[in-house]
Amino acid sequence: MKRTVDELDNLEAFARFVKENADKVDALSILLKRPREWRPKALEALRRTLAQNQFEEGKLQEAHKVASHKALADVISMVKHAAAAQAPVLTAEERVNRAMERVMGRREFTKEQMQWLSLVREQLVKNLSIEEEDFDNTPLLQGRGGAARARKVFGGLGGLVAELNEAVVG
Repeated sequence: MKRTVDELDNLEAFARFVKENADKVDALSILLKRPREWRPKALEALRRTLAQNQFEEGKLQEAHKVASHKALADVISMVKHAAAAQAPVLTAEERVNRAMERVMGRREFTKEQMQWLSLVREQLVKNLSIEEEDFDNTPLLQGRGGAARARKVFGGLGGLVAELNEAVVG
């Protein structure tokens, strides 16, 4: 019982931290107010800030497992839920699936583009964000021809990468 109380207290402290620092910590501000700017560096900064303030991701996940019966909640969900209790708590896979549905629902993609998007989806589930460089640095994407091939297939990558990142935090 003590552990459950400690975990719930930790979630309350975390919610206070997020709300009090949403405008002060750039990574929180990007996630909560400027999703178009979401990139791997923002995710790294977010994780670093949380750890520096004794909010370790694994412990927050354990607390969410107790509080919302959601194992492996992703860090984006945990922050968004702390900021607004009505925000759903999702796993990384659930979050990315929602993002991919949004992006794919906006326009038609060719069969080859859909194959690429499937690979990108796997990258997003692991990392919750993507950069153009990931197309050359991730074996899964690099093996398909990397950024050069992806640019050709999609007619450029910058817009797609930004759209995907924004959809992930959306």
